[in-house]
Amino acid sequence: MSIIYQIPQQSRYVPTSTIFTTTFNLITPGRYDFDEAANQNVNVLELKPNVVFLIERLSIGANIAETEFLSAIDTFPILTIKRSVSAEIVYQRPFPIVNFADGIECAAWIHSDKQADFLTFSMSGRFSQTPAMIGLLNLKIQVTASIYAIDSTYYNAAYRDVQNISMGQKNRV
Repeated sequence: MSIIYQIPQQSRYVPTSTIFTTTFNLITPGRYDFDEAANQNVNVLELKPNVVFLIERLSIGANIAETEFLSAIDTFPILTIKRSVSAEIVYQRPFPIVNFADGIECAAWIHSDKQADFLTFSMSGRFSQTPAMIGLLNLKIQVTASIYAIDSTYYNAAYRDVQNISMGQKNRV
């Protein structure tokens, strides 16, 4: 099943890639622990005022085989996507990373009227060291996002109208 929406032709494709790294034994003895400060609120993309951004797809991988990744999970890794100025979570809940993904659909629309507002990613989670990982000092998880920047006054106005309608519906409940 696909999500259907029209992306204007003049939109800019903005691919991003973020690598989260943790070191064995650094925070938790005998574990790779992503709950360190370097993996929290990592700036991914500056959200320019009056531009609507669409996060269309995510791809997720690591520097180990997926079978090792899955067998080493102690606490499921969680990806949180937020805006930096408001700390607003882009999705209602963080994404649990339960396997590697290649181009998974995850449409999210973002707009900011603020200067110096960034799209940020945070990673948490803990892994044990399996026999295949002995000697692996750093565990890395790479998150690639396919993002479109839509700089159109028509699209911007339509986005604001949808947001106003959505806010009105939330207030009525």
